Amino acid sequence: MPMFLFMYWMTGANISIYSIMFTVQMATGPITQIMGLKTSFKQFEHASVNLNLPKLLFIACNCATLCLALYKFANMGIIPVLPMDWAGLFSARVSIEQSQVIVI
Repeated sequence: MPMFLFMYWMTGANISIYSIMFTVQMATGPITQIMGLKTSFKQFEHASVNLNLPKLLFIACNCATLCLALYKFANMGIIPVLPMDWAGLFSARVSIEQSQVIVI
């Protein structure tokens, strides 16, 4: 994981095939890990062991990794987060009244 985070940091905020591939891998990895939660903890399940807290911590760490990937997507400009990104959805205002001042 530390090597992957180092490669993730080294890709920067430029849009290239490598940075997009690393970021997509960084975003899909936690989702697949959360979906496979039961298989990940199957070997540790015993009658006397409570795994609720470790499972919650596992989900929290994967959510933090997913948020990091979404932050990277936002910095690269792939996810629309700025008001300027949504400007095409709004129509221009049409003035109903017009006034003018005549100076004599």
